[in-house]
Amino acid sequence: MKIAVVGGGIAGLTAAYRLHPRHEVTLFEKSRRVGGNAYGYRTRDGVEVDIAVAAFGRAGYPNFYKLLDEFGIETAMCPNSFMSFHDLDTNSGIYMTTTLSGFLTQGLAALKPSKVWNLARLPVGLARAQKLRESGQLDGKTLRELLAMVPEFTGDTRTILLCVMCLLSSMSIAELLDAPARFFLEKLACHHDVISPKALYSVRAIKKGTQAYVRALANRIEGHIRLGADIRAVVRSAKEGVTLVMESGETHAFDRVVFACPADTALKLLDSPTDDERRLLGAWRYKDGRVVLHRDPASFPPRALVQAYTYLYRKGPDGEIAETSVNGALWFEPQAPDTCDYFSSQYPNFDLNPALIEFETVLRTPVFDFTSVETTKLLPRLNGVRGSYYCGSYFGFGLHEDAVTSALAVAKAVDAEART
Repeated sequence: MKIAVVGGGIAGLTAAYRLHPRHEVTLFEKSRRVGGNAYGYRTRDGVEVDIAVAAFGRAGYPNFYKLLDEFGIETAMCPNSFMSFHDLDTNSGIYMTTTLSGFLTQGLAALKPSKVWNLARLPVGLARAQKLRESGQLDGKTLRELLAMVPEFTGDTRTILLCVMCLLSSMSIAELLDAPARFFLEKLACHHDVISPKALYSVRAIKKGTQAYVRALANRIEGHIRLGADIRAVVRSAKEGVTLVMESGETHAFDRVVFACPADTALKLLDSPTDDERRLLGAWRYKDGRVVLHRDPASFPPRALVQAYTYLYRKGPDGEIAETSVNGALWFEPQAPDTCDYFSSQYPNFDLNPALIEFETVLRTPVFDFTSVETTKLLPRLNGVRGSYYCGSYFGFGLHEDAVTSALAVAKAVDAEART
């Protein structure tokens, strides 16, 4: 069959790779690059860094790691790559570093009983929270309500949990607190090597950067990718298949279409969506997140205390954490030299020296709320209806694994349809 794949992120690339060459596949990507949130950037110094997704836990990414193995893509552990939590107002925090320089920089503060206690309470609180989830006591409860139900989730323990949740969801503190607690605990149960000592050996980065697998996937469908493809509408007909109408007025006819783009984009493109498509795709909203590549360390703790993920946060008048930014210290990436001094800051909540900003972009990510997460189990029913198929990270927890898994399911369903 002739198949159009709309969207060049990891879901679209995986779907196109799996369908080609059994079918005549064309991938349409609106931007001038493929990869989506696997965003590689070559700095002025000639170093290729990842400014968005960069590390993946083996516990929660089985299909993604199988894909890497298919291409012979090597991964590497990230020694001394942990997390730090820095209060911008008090210039203090919790710095999870095992290096001698890190301990010396902190001095006796590193061994403060209160800090050790706060770290020890986190797994206890998570275990208690998971029991509440398993018993059904969190159904309909927000993350804010969960925090009130678990005595361990106070003080610095609460700050650590919320900051990590921001990393795992690309959502703000305000959005998280109003989000369904059950969903995020299910996510942590699946990705149980993230907030755990297992992360020391289980969470790995791509040895040569995420562009290694983006290029590998793209090379398999070379000549079948159209960049800068601005689609106006997707028109479907039971007898004549699918027609892509471009903004230029140009049209392209296909037998089937795979929407590997955000749910709201897919719904906007559909000329005549079904009731199910309106309901299930329309439940999703997305946010535009600013990501800045820079070399401005002014708001950060000393370099010895900066970790692979350093959270810069502020608290509100009530003492509750009010905002945080997720900052990647790119010298921890395996392909970057130790002399690298770049940060990648998502939703920066601090002033940046414009002269030290090298690049910035906006990445769209789904918001997981009570309305959207209820659609996840129902989304597969859209596949195959009126010649259309859907895949993306919103089919699960919003991560690479969910995008890959849903793309594999689409390829399998298309092949099954072709055989009949």
